[in-house]
Amino acid sequence: MTLRSWIALALASGSWLFGLGLYHPANWIVWAVLTAGAVALWAARPPWRPRLDQVGLALVLLVPALWWAPWPYRLIAVLLAGGLVLLVVPVPRRWPEALGWGALCAAAVMVIQALGIELYVARTARSHDLPLPLAWLVAGVGRLLGLDVAVGPQGLAIHAVRQVHRLPATWELLLGPVTVAWFAGGLVWLGWVAVESFPQGQRWGGWMGLVRRFALIVAAWLPVRIALLLGLYLDRTMRVGPSEVPTTMNQFFSHWVQLALLAAPVLAAWWLVRLPRGWRHASEGDTAAQPESVHAAPALRASLGPTLLLAAGVAILGFVLCWEPVGGRKGGRVMVVERHSTWEPTDRPYDTEHFGHDPSYSYSLIYNYAAHYYRMSRLVESERITPERLEGCDVLVIKIPTARYAPDEVDAVVDFVRRGGGLLLIGDHTNVFNSSTYLNDICRPLGFTFRHDLLFCIGSPYQQLVRPGAVPHPAVQHVPVMHYAVSCSIDPGRSLGRAVVRGGGLWSLPPFYHAENYHPQAEYRPEMRYGAFIQLWAARPGRGRVLAFTDSTIFSNFCIFQPGKAELMMGMLEWLNRTSRFDAAPLRWLVRGAGVLAGLVVLGIGLVAGRRQLAWPVALAAALGGGAVGTALVTMAHRAAMPPAPERPDRPMRRVVIDRTVSEVPLSLGAYTQGDGEGYGLLEQWIPRLGYFTMRRSGADAFTGDALVVIAPTRSVSRQYRESLVRYVQQGGHLLVLDSPAVVGSTANSLLWPFGLVSSHADGKAGRLAFANGWPAMKITGSSAIRGGEPFLRVDDVPVGARVRYGRGQVTAVGVGSLFNDMVMGGAWTVEPNEQQRTIYQLLFAIVRGAVEGRPIVPPERPRASSPQETTAAGEPR
Repeated sequence: MTLRSWIALALASGSWLFGLGLYHPANWIVWAVLTAGAVALWAARPPWRPRLDQVGLALVLLVPALWWAPWPYRLIAVLLAGGLVLLVVPVPRRWPEALGWGALCAAAVMVIQALGIELYVARTARSHDLPLPLAWLVAGVGRLLGLDVAVGPQGLAIHAVRQVHRLPATWELLLGPVTVAWFAGGLVWLGWVAVESFPQGQRWGGWMGLVRRFALIVAAWLPVRIALLLGLYLDRTMRVGPSEVPTTMNQFFSHWVQLALLAAPVLAAWWLVRLPRGWRHASEGDTAAQPESVHAAPALRASLGPTLLLAAGVAILGFVLCWEPVGGRKGGRVMVVERHSTWEPTDRPYDTEHFGHDPSYSYSLIYNYAAHYYRMSRLVESERITPERLEGCDVLVIKIPTARYAPDEVDAVVDFVRRGGGLLLIGDHTNVFNSSTYLNDICRPLGFTFRHDLLFCIGSPYQQLVRPGAVPHPAVQHVPVMHYAVSCSIDPGRSLGRAVVRGGGLWSLPPFYHAENYHPQAEYRPEMRYGAFIQLWAARPGRGRVLAFTDSTIFSNFCIFQPGKAELMMGMLEWLNRTSRFDAAPLRWLVRGAGVLAGLVVLGIGLVAGRRQLAWPVALAAALGGGAVGTALVTMAHRAAMPPAPERPDRPMRRVVIDRTVSEVPLSLGAYTQGDGEGYGLLEQWIPRLGYFTMRRSGADAFTGDALVVIAPTRSVSRQYRESLVRYVQQGGHLLVLDSPAVVGSTANSLLWPFGLVSSHADGKAGRLAFANGWPAMKITGSSAIRGGEPFLRVDDVPVGARVRYGRGQVTAVGVGSLFNDMVMGGAWTVEPNEQQRTIYQLLFAIVRGAVEGRPIVPPERPRASSPQETTAAGEPR
């Protein structure tokens, strides 16, 4: 086996780090370069060529994978399809067929690498810590280096460089994902070597001999790898100054370090894994004897049956392994436990009068929003949790407890679940308020616990991007891409639930008890663990269902209507509000086991029947296509079985869409406003204070609400968007456009002209801003005049706010929009506003209320008195 082949295997192994973003965010450029390098190094004169009918069959089988599989997994199907095409295209050059063969080799290797890495990530997400015997092995390597090493419950304690370094003994330290991919891929490559080198009856024994040598090299390399990582860490730590923040732990999750560490085992494998004499790489020696087609391959009709059986077997396995029984809806009675939960209350007012930290840091909005879908109730502090009290609910929500529940209350909750109830547990980082301690009293009998840690995102500690996944759990199948704040992780123990959300590229730190909320600084410290963690866990104890979520902050009033957050809460409640006969573990596992057995039988029949008829690229295409079909079918089945919860007909709501098609102003992300004060995150947050519910939408989805708010539009307005907007208003929609002279390149008139309104920056003026009754009498230094329609707001004698009826709807235009940017409105939701800011709030509420409800826009009945204050066009007080 040539050195080229081993290097290609290493590049393919390292590409997964950059493609999946296991530690750092995905880097598609490096991923593509490494994959292309592997294909180029594997490029060679093919030992055989497929027939045209085989290529056609394989391409048809690959269509589902090319359509359904997410990147970077889709690359496997692309390589296989591209390689087959290059092998049959009649080009009078050798390099296309050589690249085609390299692509086939890469596809065969990378499909097994993908499976190996998925198993590795799934295992480490449950627990990164090594079993004690393996931890002693890691400690032994340290002692061989002359280090003073002890093993404790939290890992290794290494006394070196004048201090004790508490490094966890983790799977990542022993066996990184690149090593796993390299070993898995090596098994495939050595299998190909054995097929080409040994006679028919000796291939298995020949392959096992090669694998034994290869496995010995990997086993010998692991302690060397540990020694190199520990030595490099201690050397770098010694060079850190006493006043510097240490970052030396970053080497352990550096993609480049992980890739570079393969250099030694690559050379060792090239030197020590001796190939049989019969092996000859297709690029070497005499190629004249190479056959022109697959070895005496039979006609397509003979291989079609085994091919379809193979695809069907994999499809059955994919469906059964990803299947989550949804069941029918229960009564929709959701009870929120306020007992022993003083943090994030659901009954704190969030309206036009109460501002500051506490009203925004509560769950009143999501409670009121859910009440439009479910029959909501509270179990208040004075009530005990009893079986009789829980008879009146289908879903129980326990959030951030701040005091311990009595043992009989815990028993009542556990019994409620086992008898078929749904339980949502919401925790947060570092056991804040001892909440995880109190939640774990309930969790332990159910088989899992909340860890006392905090998860940061590598690269952007407080902004974790979360995607539901290619085959999402039903609870998150309707959730778009969203952001978490910071969370803890779930320790599933040995329970057999499912990781609904498994976040990657994270690192965890233990509590910092010197801070009031136990929140540690976002630093790469020795005690950190890194990689994938479980952030939402689903379990089915008895006949019930449990979801354990780890980031309570995202459901707070200040961010609940950012993309994905309300959808996540509703998805969790809806899944818990379902029941199925398969919730009982014996029946569910009987059906799942029977399905797995059936899939294996069908797969086995296909492999046995086609052992002489199937060319391996066709078999691989069948497996990829079958897997894609199975996972696509189970996803569609989940969506059909559990659509979004229907609204209650007796609780209508008003939805206000914040446009993101033609408006690109910064809005809030998590707990923080964006744009250095020039954004409009607080405006978005303040709209729900009027009893409306906001959502950000773009394209055709922008016209799905009762009202559409367009803030400082600057993007071009397409003809299709304009026509849809006119139709939306004509049919009863309400449009509010906020413009101002501070908006450079405003496209507001492209929206307003069809309705007879014009926003003129040139005709605006400075002066006193007021309604007809003289309120709020605020001096501003710039505005945009609004021509046409019915004026309701003026700067002296110039109209800067007007509305017009159009069809069954209404259009409202305001030329002082920057008066409502974050800087003017206080900069943050935690601020207790002064009188001037309260006046601006009341002005905003009056405009939004009239625009959304389609009625005349008038000042509040009892406006707050305020002294005139001069304001710039951008909204900054002078």
